Amino acid sequence: MTRIKAAVKQDHALIKDLYHRLRDADPESRDPDEFVWALGRYLIVEDLVLTPALENHIANGGARHRRLSNDFDSITTKLRHMRRFDPSEPSFDAALTAIWVDLEPHVREEATMDLDDLEQHLSHEESTALGKKYEDIKELLQHPYGKNGVPDGDTLSAILDLSRQELMIKIGLF
Repeated sequence: MTRIKAAVKQDHALIKDLYHRLRDADPESRDPDEFVWALGRYLIVEDLVLTPALENHIANGGARHRRLSNDFDSITTKLRHMRRFDPSEPSFDAALTAIWVDLEPHVREEATMDLDDLEQHLSHEESTALGKKYEDIKELLQHPYGKNGVPDGDTLSAILDLSRQELMIKIGLF
């Protein structure tokens, strides 16, 4: 079974790879949907699993929860903004870079501080249970969609526009 730190870091690696592939792709043939979906799904699962775990298990967890919630709001707003542009437009590149400006320090801080702190305060079993919950919710969000599990643009926009409460109800967590 996967511990929470490994599950989150696996998503970090996927998102970094997709970002770099999207950024470096020929602007005329870029398809941002896989990156947008991987990042959106990660933010949702992080918000539902990792953020509450940090708040409940580590010192200053409430402050970290607020910081992660602010990151969630900022990055999802920037994702919605980026989706307004055609991938071949210079504005798309600027919007993609703006996402990375928020995302890169978020990932770095989470990987080097938050996850290590959390693992120190969890037993192996607790970490494995959180890792399973993280993967289960990610899998739940993954299945009903088209090519490579990526929803079409309309579905993707609808998911990103849901409030946290509405999303939790839709995926059966409430």
